[in-house]
Amino acid sequence: MDISQNAHIEEQKLWNTFLKGDDKSLEIIYRRYFDELYNYGNKWLNDISLTEDSIQDLFVKLLRTRQNLSQTTSIKYYLFRAFRSIVLDKLKSKNKTALIDEAGKSLFVLDLSPEKKMILQEEVLSLQQKLATALDALTPRQREAIFLRYIEGFSYEQVATMMDLTAKGTYKLMARAIDALKEQMKGTAWHILVPAGLFIPFLKYFLKMMG
Repeated sequence: MDISQNAHIEEQKLWNTFLKGDDKSLEIIYRRYFDELYNYGNKWLNDISLTEDSIQDLFVKLLRTRQNLSQTTSIKYYLFRAFRSIVLDKLKSKNKTALIDEAGKSLFVLDLSPEKKMILQEEVLSLQQKLATALDALTPRQREAIFLRYIEGFSYEQVATMMDLTAKGTYKLMARAIDALKEQMKGTAWHILVPAGLFIPFLKYFLKMMG
């Protein structure tokens, strides 16, 4: 049995013990996924307190509805899917119009971390800035799909479910986003350094640095 299988079994046991009434299991889940949930939520809300409140709401909801919760093969996916609904409700209730685009969709922002800018070499920083500009040119839904797929590592099917899309629609959305990014990066050092076949691996690498 490999490491990934062991981790998968350990997650299922952790979730099952929570469903059976073990509150300590939920504490472990909270500590394990807080940072990732915060990173995701704050890209929507851009508000530390509101993001932390949303995470709190998520775990309170899990406690209150524990008896009605279903089994899951991925705690992270289960949390992200539930958390996304809470975050979108926060946006609506707070009427955060600054985060709404022309089509009435909530904006999802991918920003460079100031701290990481300071430690990156000049050449790498330049490429990241170019990529950030290219990401800004994408639609909000394209940005979120890119984040969920390449930073958080969810499958196309999981991204589709979270974003209320069909699998086919998700593939199309991602393909258009990648094509748009490639077009935006033409003429940059990225275009020279990254062979066409390695675009996705390099994209994942730089997004991880930005995420």
